[in-house]
Amino acid sequence: MKVALSVKEIWSFMNGVLCVYKPRDISLASLKKRIVNQIVEEGNTYDDSMDTIPMIEMPIVEPHPETEALLVVGTRRQLDYRRHPLMCGKAFRAEDIMIEQITELEPASSGICAFAIGSECYKLDDLRHQAWINTYRMIGKFGEQTDKHYIRGKIIERAQYEHVTRHKLQKLLTRLRAQYKRASFELAEVDIKSQAAFELARKGVPRPRILDSPVVYNASINNFHTPFFGLTIQVTGETDYFLRAFIHELGLSLGTVACTKQLRRIRMDVLGKDHALLDKELNLTNIIRNILLCNKALELAKEEKKEPVIKVKKLNEMESNTIVEAYKPVAEDDETEEDCLRIPWGREYTKV
Repeated sequence: MKVALSVKEIWSFMNGVLCVYKPRDISLASLKKRIVNQIVEEGNTYDDSMDTIPMIEMPIVEPHPETEALLVVGTRRQLDYRRHPLMCGKAFRAEDIMIEQITELEPASSGICAFAIGSECYKLDDLRHQAWINTYRMIGKFGEQTDKHYIRGKIIERAQYEHVTRHKLQKLLTRLRAQYKRASFELAEVDIKSQAAFELARKGVPRPRILDSPVVYNASINNFHTPFFGLTIQVTGETDYFLRAFIHELGLSLGTVACTKQLRRIRMDVLGKDHALLDKELNLTNIIRNILLCNKALELAKEEKKEPVIKVKKLNEMESNTIVEAYKPVAEDDETEEDCLRIPWGREYTKV
């Protein structure tokens, strides 16, 4: 679907945050290249500079017949070759579009990714220092340990896991949540025995001031069918390696080993699955609408960021407060439905 926009208007929209769902086995570099190529390819279809090259008045200069001095003897109208596409290039070029990922995600992982586009790249450090709470769905397997905890790494150790139960895993996660909650006060530079710590604990979890320090705010069990188990983790300051090592440490604490089989990010702070564009939805119109949507969502969340505490919300509660409907992706033109009962040679009915 092509919208009525000028090249100047399209460039003005290319400033903000873009949210895209990254499939598995695709790197962030290739995903960024795909986004840039889509913008360049579709954006240049709006460039009508070849049809509207401006005309200018050029002076006609001739030498004087006696003194040979150059004189302007008149003017003529001609094309302004300074504005010609063959001289100044196309309106959109890949090297002119700035795009950077806000947080890293390895190729073996999948999920929601946020990118800063245009002038938002200059605010990248500010975005990364906001202590976003990210939510992950992870699948682990007891009894196996991989090289460097890679999802598809070589298995280097095996162990017995029959003694591990759901109840033991639940008790371990409860103890870890308490330990991380205590650590969150230390990272917020608050004395846990002070009145300030009590007031913060009444309102929620303190927001960390020491950045790039992983803090797990919540960890719950989705399913448990040994040797496989599924977790939902809400964390800030994390990396893929930290999450994979977290699964490994769970196994060691339960008297066995464990490895990560799947890592999927389902939320980045206020940006959820309803904000993310799928691979099939990557076109210029949807990219512009998604940038407007993400900018609006981040703007509404600014007031909450000023508070010294973090309130962990339920996923359905966060999704219900979004403004997705106004900026949801535009679907391609629906194809005509195929009549499975239709035959190529037609039908003739006998009238009774």
